[in-house]
Amino acid sequence: MNHVVVVGAGLAGVRSVEALRARGFGGRITLIGEERHRPYDRPPLSKGVLLGETDSTVVDSDLDALEVDFRAGVSAKGLHPGVVETTEGELAYEGLVIATGARPIRLRGDGPQHVVRTIDDALRLRSLLGRGTRVAVIGAGWIGAEVATAARKAGCAVTVIEAADVPLSAALGQVGAYTAAWYAEAGVDLRLGTMVASVDQGGLTLADGSAVEADVVVTGVGVRPATEWLVGSGIRLDNGVVTDEHLRTSLPGVVAVGDCAAWWSRRYGVRRSAAVRPGGQGRRVQHRG
Repeated sequence: MNHVVVVGAGLAGVRSVEALRARGFGGRITLIGEERHRPYDRPPLSKGVLLGETDSTVVDSDLDALEVDFRAGVSAKGLHPGVVETTEGELAYEGLVIATGARPIRLRGDGPQHVVRTIDDALRLRSLLGRGTRVAVIGAGWIGAEVATAARKAGCAVTVIEAADVPLSAALGQVGAYTAAWYAEAGVDLRLGTMVASVDQGGLTLADGSAVEADVVVTGVGVRPATEWLVGSGIRLDNGVVTDEHLRTSLPGVVAVGDCAAWWSRRYGVRRSAAVRPGGQGRRVQHRG
């Protein structure tokens, strides 16, 4: 094997490149990413970037020293045996790492809604947070809590809408109830057990027909694996790219890593995915068998 292509320049893609070199792979590596930025870390986006503490979360990895052909602003469009179709033409591979991550779920409605998935998302949202701005956050998971924190620090009036009966239910279960007090202390209007019917111009319509007025709506209800470009490729998909416990896919020479993978956990005896269950908010899908 002389040429490995890594599709996806997020943290999973970069770490895959580093692992290849660390294990002695001396062939060509091509890394493509759809964003026009050098690889960066996403968790700080809803913390440091939104809070105004930093404008960059670039990963500390020297791609030049790793002898990687990094192509920014290039998206994968399709996959055939030995070839990735991209927005810049066909790219032949002998080994392929799929690391395209996941895309935030957006809710129905014709109103503008913001998500926090890219550095551009975070910087755009930060520019809208100002004193007196009415912010509605859909989802009381980690993203929702961090956005609410940044918005309150900026002087916004914040309402958080959560379908579950407790905050952080997907991550902590009923233990998440202990975090509800923080919302009250921070001056956040937390509405639990509440479903959003649509995102509209000027705010939200709730399932009971009532409205929440907002200047800015942020949706943080989970993600779906970014695998649409693989439809029709012959690779097995089921709420992500299906892999075994070693991250090998159904196609020879192809592995999937990170949030796009539906990987088999030998420890738990289930297949795990970044996808959200239909109707759920932030609950990762798990399949037995």
